[in-house]
Amino acid sequence: MSLSAAGVSVLAIALAVVLIVATLAILYFCSRQRARVADDVDVDDDLIVSFVGGLRWALPKGLGTTTMPGVLVGLALYPWGLRLGARWRVLAPFVPSWCVRYEEITAAEHARRGLRIAKRGSHGVRFRTGVGDDPVIFWTSNWSRLLDDLEGYGVPVVRQATSTAVWSNK
Repeated sequence: MSLSAAGVSVLAIALAVVLIVATLAILYFCSRQRARVADDVDVDDDLIVSFVGGLRWALPKGLGTTTMPGVLVGLALYPWGLRLGARWRVLAPFVPSWCVRYEEITAAEHARRGLRIAKRGSHGVRFRTGVGDDPVIFWTSNWSRLLDDLEGYGVPVVRQATSTAVWSNK
């Protein structure tokens, strides 16, 4: 039995659909696992400033990290702390919602990715907390202002750029 050209095309399309659905399912379950909610906070409190960018977070042990591209993620600063999450409701199942109080952030570091010889790389802020979570990186062109704002709330800031590893946010 031989496959015709039409049969191969149908098989290829079916395989592509299965791969897309599997990828979306993995992103959904991993983002739900990575979500972090700060107790007793109201995200409807007075918004101070918001930033637009991308997000890099750790997948379950051994699977590395994943990144949501720029402009899909928002970071909002409130009087109590910050919230990272999807900018649009349709993306919410695939982007972890991450809330943290300023006093829980042990360091906000200038992170950089890309080749050192490249003129342009991606810049962002790596957030470390003292609760054993893997760091989260928010990619934004406004990283310097974000670090200034966080420093104003007493968050320890590291302005020296550190490179990111391929499979880890540490």
